[in-house]
Amino acid sequence: MEFALTAKRWTEEYLEKLFKIYEGEAESIDSKLVRIVEAAKDYTLRGGKRLRAMLILAGYWSRDPGLDPEPVKYLMASIEFLQSYLLIHDDIMDRDEVRRGGPTVHVMFNRYCVNERLLGDCIHYGISQAILVGDYLNALVFTVLADLPFSHDIIVKLVKRYCEGLRAVSYGQYLDLYLAYNSISKVKEEDVLKVHELKTASYTVELPLHLGAIAANISDQRLYNVFTRFAKYAGIAFQLRDDILGLYGDPKVTGKPVGSDVREKKKTLLVIKAYEWGGSEDKRILEEIYDKKSSDEITDHDVYVVQDIVKRTGSLDYNEKLINNYYNEALKILRESSTVCDWCKNVLEWLLKKLVYRVK
Repeated sequence: MEFALTAKRWTEEYLEKLFKIYEGEAESIDSKLVRIVEAAKDYTLRGGKRLRAMLILAGYWSRDPGLDPEPVKYLMASIEFLQSYLLIHDDIMDRDEVRRGGPTVHVMFNRYCVNERLLGDCIHYGISQAILVGDYLNALVFTVLADLPFSHDIIVKLVKRYCEGLRAVSYGQYLDLYLAYNSISKVKEEDVLKVHELKTASYTVELPLHLGAIAANISDQRLYNVFTRFAKYAGIAFQLRDDILGLYGDPKVTGKPVGSDVREKKKTLLVIKAYEWGGSEDKRILEEIYDKKSSDEITDHDVYVVQDIVKRTGSLDYNEKLINNYYNEALKILRESSTVCDWCKNVLEWLLKKLVYRVK
């Protein structure tokens, strides 16, 4: 769709502009600081769907696709700073080493430390510097928001809504980690879906749509309510698909190693339903992998075993059916809305299908 290509082009153009500005700022303070910006830039620009930027533009044009897009382009870029910020920290928590086909930021700085023969623990150095790069990206979001060409009232609303979204994803990440450290027998379907609602639906779909509508100075609460309801089903379906790709996807296509969720003992719905429906031997094996082994002990064979159990118990089919149900519910909410313009409905329908039935 032309809209997606245009939104992505605008976003990456403005990301380049912003990174150039901050490279200059870092250089003017101390040349060693440029590496912060270079790491943030490399990580952000090496790939990504720019979904959130597209949704900001969709929200901005949700009533009037004729609005001048120029004022919202920096906002579209800023949501990608948020995405990188959260992913960098997520990579640390998940101990992932690959993202978008390249090294995660903590791995990148670990390698700098080793290659430059810095003193001390290079693993800890890499993690510490990656945390700082993530924090730096979050600071860039607020810098961009403060400089947007909107009225003071709109900027305040944007900042408040951004902070609400950030709190929601923090709650979701907390629960995600908490569940990962709990026995598989104690985690239920509703626990997992709550994590997806807070961690994915809130900032992947709802937040950018709301930010775009705020930027367009739309005050009709009915529109925000439609976006919230649509986002819940679309976002959970998106994450359920992500979990399936994480367990069965081709690393050459997804850019991430297969089975990373297993190695980090994440309690995805795939695993929870497999445990619920599995026989005693299936339960014993899943308990062994998810409750007793450390992440370092989990092997490729363990990943294969989990893949097999998830398929054999019907959990994979259940997740696919749930995705279809959530997709149809999101579609129904959108189509029945009288507050969203037809152009926006068409764009969101197209995006929904692309995201829910994607291969990477």
